[in-house]
Amino acid sequence: MAQRRNTRTEAAVKQAFITLTRKKGFDATTVSDIAREARINRGTFYTHYTDKFDLRQQLIANAVGDLADIILRSQHHPGQEFVPYEAILGGLRYIKGDFDFFDTISHSGSDMELYTKTKELIADLLVVETEKSGIRLEADGIPVMYGTEMMASALTSAIWIWLRRGCDESPEDVAMFIERAKKSAFDRPLATPPTAVTPPYDGAARH
Repeated sequence: MAQRRNTRTEAAVKQAFITLTRKKGFDATTVSDIAREARINRGTFYTHYTDKFDLRQQLIANAVGDLADIILRSQHHPGQEFVPYEAILGGLRYIKGDFDFFDTISHSGSDMELYTKTKELIADLLVVETEKSGIRLEADGIPVMYGTEMMASALTSAIWIWLRRGCDESPEDVAMFIERAKKSAFDRPLATPPTAVTPPYDGAARH
């Protein structure tokens, strides 16, 4: 994984990446464009990044790393919640605070990569919280890999809808939507699978 840094140069390069990707598109943006926009020389750029693709990858890695720090280390009551409200709220606040970057990535050809990494992060959170709380998905006949995938996908999809809508609602509102959906899902009784019915035998010979 790339070494994470926080310098003025990298902040300027990140802002240049956002500005140019929105204006020209990622494919049409060159390293020279980025260096010029960030007011650095190409040599300085190459000190930090291999090329514009490496820049994008490092920016995504940094964002996912920040989300991991926020979500996996959130303060909450262990064993009380399956998907901690504080963890989701912290992640939503981070995305809202860096909306320009997340919105830009969603239009730069790496949307699915960031989506997948975020889903994996939420899946990790689910694993950690199930271990803390003692909840066992398999007790309800759900293989762990399926249960984790379904819940992580549902949560990530909800976050992505919010992102693509421009983060119009507040992080608090979206976290509450997720909280209500979570409680509704867990409080609702399981459906009983339909029983196959054998048609009655009418005694008539069939040819």
